[in-house]
Amino acid sequence: MAVKYRVLTEAERLIHNDLSATASFFQRRVKEQGDKGEMGGIYQNMMASLVFCAFSIEAKVNFVGWSVLNDSWDERAKLKEKIKRLDKALELGFSWGNEPLQTIKKLKDLRDVLAHGKPEHEYDETILENEPQIFDALKSQWEETVNPVFVAQCADAENMLWKRMLEKADIPEKKTLTSAAQSLSEVVVDQG
Repeated sequence: MAVKYRVLTEAERLIHNDLSATASFFQRRVKEQGDKGEMGGIYQNMMASLVFCAFSIEAKVNFVGWSVLNDSWDERAKLKEKIKRLDKALELGFSWGNEPLQTIKKLKDLRDVLAHGKPEHEYDETILENEPQIFDALKSQWEETVNPVFVAQCADAENMLWKRMLEKADIPEKKTLTSAAQSLSEVVVDQG
């Protein structure tokens, strides 16, 4: 007789938790840096915060869509279509012209610019009375969006959408957490 081991594992890995925690980490770091006047690396922390916030929002929308609409949920659909489907199913009551969707759209647009990055070329010639700040011309189209105020707005928009989706879908917050269970038992195998 030989002894072998039976391992039973059941896990539900929910990526939105990791993405949201990462976005929150960078959001806190941006606030701390701003409060202390530490500007070294703040731009990179804001970029990281915004990108992870965009990922987190989409993952949370997918989680609720998967929970509510099961097999008919299309996680590859565009974010706007997903939110429209959830609004129809759950009566979320949000409008794209108002918060939080207005900020989420702006964040999604920024995410798309960053994800599909391409060079920009601009040519302009102007005669000015005073010496200009030449570095202003080096700013890209997305840099206006990357600022501490927008970082905070995105965090608020994510939280507002998340809370409403969970409330309307009647999903308790504890059901949104990654969970796992594992058991181990000996199995005696007759080798004869």
